[in-house]
Amino acid sequence: MPHASEPTTRTSGPGTVRRFWWRSDQRARLAIACAGVLGVLAVTGAAGFSGQERPLERGPAAAAAAVHRGDSFEVTVRTVVEVDSFEGVEPDTGRVFGARVHGVSPAACWQSQSLAAAETLLRGKKVRLTVKSEGGAESDRLLVDVRLPDGSDYARTIVADGSASADLAARGELAQDEIAARLERRGLWSTGCEGYDADLLVTTSSVPTSTTTPAPTTTTTTPPPPPPPPTEKPKPEPPPTETTEPDDDAEWLARFVGKRCFVEGATRTSPKGTEVVCTRGAREQLRWQRAD
Repeated sequence: MPHASEPTTRTSGPGTVRRFWWRSDQRARLAIACAGVLGVLAVTGAAGFSGQERPLERGPAAAAAAVHRGDSFEVTVRTVVEVDSFEGVEPDTGRVFGARVHGVSPAACWQSQSLAAAETLLRGKKVRLTVKSEGGAESDRLLVDVRLPDGSDYARTIVADGSASADLAARGELAQDEIAARLERRGLWSTGCEGYDADLLVTTSSVPTSTTTPAPTTTTTTPPPPPPPPTEKPKPEPPPTETTEPDDDAEWLARFVGKRCFVEGATRTSPKGTEVVCTRGAREQLRWQRAD
């Protein structure tokens, strides 16, 4: 038994572990090191499965828990499966959604061309999805409308291009786009695919029609031309006035004698031979006077 004044000897602690390590052989040391590594891995794995959300969630359970009918969000398309189905990643959350395009029906005879057209429009692009119905247990894809980066509707674009036919029971408004593709023989309507005849237009029972009232026909009546203006008869010209010389010198002389004249010495002779001359009178005024 130790003396009361002596310090009590410790039987555990760092010194004991250190003495045990140096007294052990090489095999024992290796076993101890391996046990320590396995302990660290066990602790790290437990922390990794402690309820943290995985970076990517996919499948009907993850999709149905996040979105509902009418929800709209953007995804970046990473895989195009068919012309009417693809997978996209939501940029903010990293969740993966499987999508099926509402109103598009793939053609069995145009698969490779349809897939190429869909990849050109969708793959790597950020598109906006509008959910039409939640995915069920029987499907891992949401039924969606797709808005392309330029704002156009993907279903209308792909149907109008002839890369797919329209599911008119789902989206009747696509009928006009399909009719235009048929009439212009675009895509699958240009090759005579089995079951797809470009000459058979969509029946009226499956296409909503609008009744257009024809515009009333107006008949334009051209009025008869106005009657020509009445022609005026030319007025008869008055007969020429004959100037006759007076046959009496007395009348002729009355026209000159005593009247003023301007050239002294000037003379005039009547038809009968009577002569008048311009002479200066008593008041120094030039007047016509008879020459005899």
